[in-house]
Amino acid sequence: MQSLTISRVIIFIFLSFILTACGSGDEVTVNPNDPVEPEPSKLTLSSANGLDATLDEGNFIFNAPSSAISSDVELTYEKTLLDETNIQQNIISDLHALTPSTLTLEKPITITIKIPDDYALGGQLFIAKLSGANWDTVTNSIVLDRFVSAQVTTLGTYAIQMQRNEAFANIGPTCDANATEQSVRFVHVADLHARFGYEEQYFSRIKAYYNQVASQTPHTLFTNGGDDYEKGTVAEQLSQGTATEEAIKAMQFDLRVVGNHDYAWGPEKLLSYSQDENAIVLASNTRYEAEQRQDFAGVGFAKVQVGCITLGVFGMTSVPWNELDEPIQDDPIPDFIKQFKMSWQWQQIAQSIVNQYSDDVDYMIMLSHLGVGQDTDMATNVPGIDLVLGGHTHGGESYTTLDNGAIVLQPDFYAKGITDLTLNFNLADKSSPVVDYKTIETDTIDERDETTKLAIDEIMGRYAPDAETEIAISENYPTDAQLAEITALAAKHSSTINAALLNPELVQKRWTPGTLTQEDFHKAFYVERQPSNTPGFNSIYKVTVSGSDLTTMFASQPDWFLLKPEDIQPTNNYEVALFKGAALNPDLFFNSVTFSNVEPIAEAWWLLDKYARARTSQCLHLDTDTELYSCNNLANVTVWNFDDTNNPLAADFGPSVLSYFDPDETNWGTAETQYSTTTQLNIDDLSDGPSGVMAFSRHAPTEGLLIDLNTPANGDFANEGMVSDYTLVMDLYWPAEGKDIYRAIMQANTTDYLNDDADMFIDPSGGYGQATSDSGYFGNTQPDSWHRIAFVFYTAPTNGVFEVYIDGELAGVKEDGEIDSRWALNQSVLLFTDNNYETVPGYLNSLLYAGRAMTRDEIKSMGGAQQKLSFEQPTRVLNQTIERHYQAAPAIKTNVWIEQRNKFFGNGS
Repeated sequence: MQSLTISRVIIFIFLSFILTACGSGDEVTVNPNDPVEPEPSKLTLSSANGLDATLDEGNFIFNAPSSAISSDVELTYEKTLLDETNIQQNIISDLHALTPSTLTLEKPITITIKIPDDYALGGQLFIAKLSGANWDTVTNSIVLDRFVSAQVTTLGTYAIQMQRNEAFANIGPTCDANATEQSVRFVHVADLHARFGYEEQYFSRIKAYYNQVASQTPHTLFTNGGDDYEKGTVAEQLSQGTATEEAIKAMQFDLRVVGNHDYAWGPEKLLSYSQDENAIVLASNTRYEAEQRQDFAGVGFAKVQVGCITLGVFGMTSVPWNELDEPIQDDPIPDFIKQFKMSWQWQQIAQSIVNQYSDDVDYMIMLSHLGVGQDTDMATNVPGIDLVLGGHTHGGESYTTLDNGAIVLQPDFYAKGITDLTLNFNLADKSSPVVDYKTIETDTIDERDETTKLAIDEIMGRYAPDAETEIAISENYPTDAQLAEITALAAKHSSTINAALLNPELVQKRWTPGTLTQEDFHKAFYVERQPSNTPGFNSIYKVTVSGSDLTTMFASQPDWFLLKPEDIQPTNNYEVALFKGAALNPDLFFNSVTFSNVEPIAEAWWLLDKYARARTSQCLHLDTDTELYSCNNLANVTVWNFDDTNNPLAADFGPSVLSYFDPDETNWGTAETQYSTTTQLNIDDLSDGPSGVMAFSRHAPTEGLLIDLNTPANGDFANEGMVSDYTLVMDLYWPAEGKDIYRAIMQANTTDYLNDDADMFIDPSGGYGQATSDSGYFGNTQPDSWHRIAFVFYTAPTNGVFEVYIDGELAGVKEDGEIDSRWALNQSVLLFTDNNYETVPGYLNSLLYAGRAMTRDEIKSMGGAQQKLSFEQPTRVLNQTIERHYQAAPAIKTNVWIEQRNKFFGNGS
């Protein structure tokens, strides 16, 4: 049986402006100021030639193949304007009638109707045929290029009908017929942004909280306000989105809405993301246009039965963003990706949904990814919305009850917070429920859901095994401008560019000194693929310009980092690295400069990763040409284990010297310090058994332990003869008697010690650090227990940092740039003393001082407190680890948008 292809239908649309309908098909033009029903048109359907007719100014197309009938026949076409009765049945176009309706066709004909230009209600569109007072959907309908087509075998009255994909769910116990009231509870999160792979284990904490709530309130819904992708773990980049999809599905939400970032990885990934065995996925302002419509599981409306309460839920998606990292808010607002047609008339859609379903539900909810401002407008202006579970704002949690009684709430973002809302319904009328609202910070949840944790660990191990691998070492704490410089050098390392001009403001998070991983590089330049399914807005592009234009570019952006060729020749061409926004919009950033050969190089984080590995393989820090400590044999590490009862302060190895600090020569040290085993002292043994330890007393300001460093000056204060970068490690045991006060750990000033406070403390909560302008205490250790504490210092005039480790694990980083010369060491350092007597007795099992900043892997290798603290100076260990080639990073797909743009405008575009 012959059928009409979609391509032929579209050809007919374009030909309609130069061809008239066969068989006296004169078109009737309706005066828009005086609309009247047009006169019927007469058409001839030929058995030999069929009929191709374009009617109603191109709004209706009729195509019949040859031999559709056995003999010629006269047809009548008549249009009827859309009326309120048919609007109530979701008809969205005028009505197109072909008679005689009794005609039998031997081959299918194709009916094509144009979607009205002002249509904005979303939903799926079909050709429908009027049957009595009702409309029957033609299931083979196809939507393409603003037209809906279908093949039919009978004549009759046809129009476009909108149908919302619907979903149904039952959650919790069935309705208790004897109950007079019932609670419905929501555990709501939004803008998780792929924060599943972080050591904070946000996802497993959130799931543990939901499990606890669901056990208390069986009628609990787990909801997600959208934006699951981007700006999180590097595992998403390495898996091209798959890791995030798997992590979200492992959470087993009940309801979730598609956010603007969820379009990031293109149509295939979005289709897969929408298909969830547990969650209903809502996309009420999205219309999927493809032959296999069932591939997209996003629905326009969900009816959820929660015990005795029937909830209606619909979901909204916000506008896309462009390569300048700006929302597109001016018409025409584009779709995110091909085949997914968006409507931005949110209020019209919401009102249509409320009108259609409000009589069928007790309580209407909008699961929104529009932002709190738009949510408030919607709930104010659309009567019938009872609750908005929001997302998108990134402004922290908020809760508002409007004058009309509608509730609008917004959870915290980046998985940092959970909104917990309980509605207690009076079942007599099911209106105006009593509300209980609270918000929970995720990091206050101690419990982890083991199933979710194991799933996340497996996802990370499969897609990003190197996510936390020590790839390189940063000697300093780079500024945004310095990080832009490193990025430019990384681009030069991996491509053919010979110049770069990078805006430091696009650096999103600076890394601190020390160990650098893939996650650190990605945090510096989180990927946000804008527009959707193209490289990130801060990816690196390459453009070709003349030398004279290059000079103009440099002058146009004097505050950007410039990687400049030695001698710029005006007539020569240069390949220049730019961030994406500048590369695609030269007119916004550079005065009368045009580019040719605009093409992506790679995501910025990926270039940093490759460059970092190369630097490490050359035994160099990433940010300086200083040789890595792991590549030399400088003996600047000293360890004490206090096992020699005859000479207890003697070092096991190393150049530094430990002694009692006794400027008044009272000989307090030998009198008050005891060396014995943990068993004899009646305190806990170490994890591997009894050990010889130092029992130190409460020290006066003129008492304590003194380390004479005997290591060379280094770092930012080297010219002043000071050790700027160094490490202290100690196994400590604090009795419970002294836990309620601050206890001094270290004092850098060994000359004016009577007037200078100690520089590092343990606070009453068991955290280690220093209370500077922004508190820097990390960890939560308990008294009467052994812990291996490590401090790593990178002191600097403006960008100083210290790190705190507990039992080999990083507890926190003080990165506000306040760790200056006060913490640098000049020949010696004091332990366990303070000018204000903030000291208590305690126990020291071992001690290490290194005249350099040790790496995270080195600290981790020493683990927790044990009988012996041992450390072997690694030689080229890091270098050997990183020498393997980098295979895992994803290649950036060709930017189809640029290819298409260049086809029409040439490479100069």
